[in-house]
Amino acid sequence: MNKKSQKTVPIRTCIITHEKRPKNELIRLVLTPESKVVVDILGKAKGRGANITPRLDIFELAVKKGILEKSLKLPKRLSSKEIAVLREQFTQGIAQKSFRRGNKAVTIKVKRTDLTKLNTV
Repeated sequence: MNKKSQKTVPIRTCIITHEKRPKNELIRLVLTPESKVVVDILGKAKGRGANITPRLDIFELAVKKGILEKSLKLPKRLSSKEIAVLREQFTQGIAQKSFRRGNKAVTIKVKRTDLTKLNTV
């Protein structure tokens, strides 16, 4: 087998469960250079990151035990407003991850006859 045909899958560890999983199966939270904590669905944002298994109960545990602040090396605890915003972003991230497994492109096939019907309407 050719070495170029083998693709390595980056493995990351969940900060709560300590499970090692492929990067695209986790949700990354990032402390941006502007000192804001945001959910990074694509996993490419600049800043210090922490990976969490995409389950809301695990996110809640991270907030409750202060593991999120410790992993991101935050100078102070997150406010309840910041946590609410993160929770909403995290919930949306879970929905996006489950909708498009592995962030693969979606291809929609349409018959030419159906396309011409749409153009005439």
